[in-house]
Amino acid sequence: MTGAATTTAENSATPLEFYRKALNFNVIGRYDPKIKQLLFHTPHASLYKWDFKKDEWNKLEYQGVLAIYLRDVSQNINLLSIPPQETDIFDSQNGSNNIQTNNGADNSSRNSNGNGNGFKNNDSLSYNCGKTLTGKDIYNYGLIILNRINPDNFSMGIVPNSVVNKRKVFNAQEDARNPLECMGVEVKDELVIIKNLKHEVYGIWIHTVNDRKNIYDLIKYLLENEPKDSFA
Repeated sequence: MTGAATTTAENSATPLEFYRKALNFNVIGRYDPKIKQLLFHTPHASLYKWDFKKDEWNKLEYQGVLAIYLRDVSQNINLLSIPPQETDIFDSQNGSNNIQTNNGADNSSRNSNGNGNGFKNNDSLSYNCGKTLTGKDIYNYGLIILNRINPDNFSMGIVPNSVVNKRKVFNAQEDARNPLECMGVEVKDELVIIKNLKHEVYGIWIHTVNDRKNIYDLIKYLLENEPKDSFA
């Protein structure tokens, strides 16, 4: 490819990438209205959950675009104790802190609990259901997989470890009612492995090696640093 052709390809890729980001932002906003800024996205990811009893990975039926984004938690009120019909929340069914956007029944049927109908559990999904979170919405960041297999998306709240530790000290009563653990992330055997706030472990397989490193680096940065209101 000539230099001129390369330049043309690069220039044409820029608007396309901008369009993809805008599209992903708008789609995520349907499920989580608190999205503030898209930080990372990759076109294909698959999800696994670690089974502590069997000591093995279980592949879950979530594949598609993966995105990590900044959330607006400036209000920081007790959203997570309000019935899901009245607010958008992170609910950890079938994922680590799944986003449950229930401003009306239409959205909740697509994302709340990984089973497409907003119910808490069913027998076929019980093996990978997470623990429900309550209390204040402290989730500064979100991770979501926009599922291509079925209408149910996977989502995870991400909280800096400093926020979790401060909560233990300055809000001990709430932490006693709803204990949260610091999150962790590592890369092993082609998986980005994430331990969530409830000590559930998920593995994310990403097709592109560079994106695998990028998502690890980003999550590690988000966990190890104070929360930000925006990113340049």
